[in-house]
Amino acid sequence: MNTKRILFGLATCLVLVAAASCTPNTAEDDQLYEQSIDKKDITKGM
Repeated sequence: MNTKRILFGLATCLVLVAAASCTPNTAEDDQLYEQSIDKKDITKGM
């Protein structure tokens, strides 16, 4: 019984690590959303 819990815990950890490590590279995706703002376009609310 105790061995089953340990093996189940290890399997759960492995699944979580595998799911977290197989995400795509978000650094490349962030470049799609970067936008430059011209200072002339910004107006003060006064």
